[in-house]
Amino acid sequence: MSMVLKKASLVTVLALAVGTASAGAAFAATATATSAVQITNSAYIVNGTTVNLGTITEKGTTLVSLRDLSAKLGAKLQAAGGVVQAKLNGHTVELKAGSAVLKVDGAEHKLNVPVKNAKGVTYVELGAYVEALGASLYEDGKGSVWIDAKLLSNVDRIQWVDAERFIATQENETGRADYLVEAATGKYRLLDVAADASELILAPNGTKVAYTNAEGQVSVLDLTKIGRAVVVSTDTNIKPELVWSADSASIYFLQGDKGSVIAKLDPEINKITKILDDKVDYKANLEVSADGKTFTYTVTKPGAVVADANKPVEEDDVSIDMKGTEPQIYQFTVDPSVKENKAVQLTTSTDDKVFIHAADGSSVAYVSVSADTSAKSTLVKVGKDKNVASLYNERDVYQAEYAGGKWYLLTEGNGDDQFVYEVDPATGAAKQLYTLSSAVSGIVVKEGAPLAVIQDGRVLVDVNGSWKPASK
Repeated sequence: MSMVLKKASLVTVLALAVGTASAGAAFAATATATSAVQITNSAYIVNGTTVNLGTITEKGTTLVSLRDLSAKLGAKLQAAGGVVQAKLNGHTVELKAGSAVLKVDGAEHKLNVPVKNAKGVTYVELGAYVEALGASLYEDGKGSVWIDAKLLSNVDRIQWVDAERFIATQENETGRADYLVEAATGKYRLLDVAADASELILAPNGTKVAYTNAEGQVSVLDLTKIGRAVVVSTDTNIKPELVWSADSASIYFLQGDKGSVIAKLDPEINKITKILDDKVDYKANLEVSADGKTFTYTVTKPGAVVADANKPVEEDDVSIDMKGTEPQIYQFTVDPSVKENKAVQLTTSTDDKVFIHAADGSSVAYVSVSADTSAKSTLVKVGKDKNVASLYNERDVYQAEYAGGKWYLLTEGNGDDQFVYEVDPATGAAKQLYTLSSAVSGIVVKEGAPLAVIQDGRVLVDVNGSWKPASK
């Protein structure tokens, strides 16, 4: 799961023009004069397809042909006694020509501009009608407006499966729901996993995910089929982290409530093999090299309880000494020829260390976060010689993701902006790729897939320089 570091709360990729935003000059259009209004054929992208809809602009507000938009969205229309009823996505909307009120599921909602009848066609306020139907409207800032009725809503995080699909996760009061989503169409299906499943860990080949349940059992779900996950390990030791091998055949994990042991699971035969059992607790952020021989992880020591020996015990006057509890990076390489082979501690610094990745066989990169909140978070690397070198330190780094041999950083920008940089780990050369709104809470990258961002629960995907909504 991606974590985003921010020194202040983010408030406002691009401004949303939802509601009563006028289409204005954003559309190439042809106009037809009537005695009272000017009707325009305007281009929109509805459910992923570019279509022309009849529109009227009145008082700076766009009204759209009820018939045209309803047909493209798939809404069912019925008319009786001058009242038109539209049904879509479990919502019922009632409207009447000349009325400034929409009745949505029985509740009245006031319109900025009354429903209008022109040349026998009913026109209704675009944003209000789209919202009433439970659909979404999004302007990408480059002249295109997307209207979608079939998109998943309120997405908390995603991970790309391949260039066309991603897994979207919704957190809710009762737990979590995971969906497999087609980025181009927004079509999605609920993945049938256990209610108490841990985060889904995607295999490198993109065909399956693994997770643990509350009892520590490991299950694997095949994404190429529609069905339930299969339990591949009945071992009930707690497994706080799962990591697939590079060939998607084995699963490595930390074992025990303190993550003390590194172990390997062969899911085909339900066999577990211990890799490292050095009695060192609180391992985390496990990574495994492509050859399965080198393991990178952090170790965090717990704070020490300090009590004043001169005070009575019943006063319970204690404190926690956090000195020396900062996470440190370790590497362990399997080598049968070395007697009493031990892990090597690469760092000793007092900074926090996040977004850790062993990008190559010689160094480990991570974002260094100083305890001094006025200091910038920077991307650095540490080698086997334990020397720390800077990779990027120009702007405060909020998030760092590694894909296709490059680092992608979400950083502070200018004012309310944020920037996305591509950084070469070999040279440290940085290139700015995007300017995003501060409302963007995270970026999602994968080699071969477009860059995606999450903004206010909505997934936006870069398609030829425009931001296409893939959720609402």
